[in-house]
Amino acid sequence: MVTLPKEMKRYCPHCDSHQTHIVKEDTKRSTSAMSKKHRKNQRKIDKGYGSFPFEDPSHRSRGRKNPTSEKKDLKLKCKECGKSHKPNDQIRAAKFNIE
Repeated sequence: MVTLPKEMKRYCPHCDSHQTHIVKEDTKRSTSAMSKKHRKNQRKIDKGYGSFPFEDPSHRSRGRKNPTSEKKDLKLKCKECGKSHKPNDQIRAAKFNIE
């Protein structure tokens, strides 16, 4: 289990110095149902071919085991300038907690 503090000192690219940041987990919002990608995918599902949209997990992972943990996206908000950014390094963890 990975536990991170609510505030940590990290590099801010906007201030160009190390500042205190507020740590939040970035949530992915659902895609719009009217987006081109969603409409194209829905056409394939309605038409139906092969095993789409479901496929054998062994083909997807090419024989390897699928990872049980997920990559978590962090969002760091600078206390000085108020701007937020995402760090380049993502954390892979099955359980994730911010204290």
